[in-house]
Amino acid sequence: MSYNIDTFKIKKLENLEIPLLAFFEHNRSDWHPEKEYDENGKLTLNCGCGQEISGTVENNVLKVEEMKMYGEGSGTFVGWILEPALKKSKGILEASCVWEGGDTINKLIVNNGNVEWEDIEI
Repeated sequence: MSYNIDTFKIKKLENLEIPLLAFFEHNRSDWHPEKEYDENGKLTLNCGCGQEISGTVENNVLKVEEMKMYGEGSGTFVGWILEPALKKSKGILEASCVWEGGDTINKLIVNNGNVEWEDIEI
């Protein structure tokens, strides 16, 4: 059983671009997201149990417009798939995360491939 995110709130999302192949590198292919394109060419990566990352694709790079990263399996997905992919990204993401009903509250900070977790005290 993974330790999951109950709340994932994006605070800043600026020009976040992630190579599409970065989501498919983990040896557990059953955790790889499923790709779904809409009629306008927008891609949604269905990451299991409601987690989604969506945006447009140009030159095999996902330009992230939206992320939903909470619920069952979110902790494993973040650790195995998302965080390694973010290490190959360009741009900025800041998101506040509440884990398992408040056991842990932290902030995910991504700046051009540098990924940090900062504890939040309340």
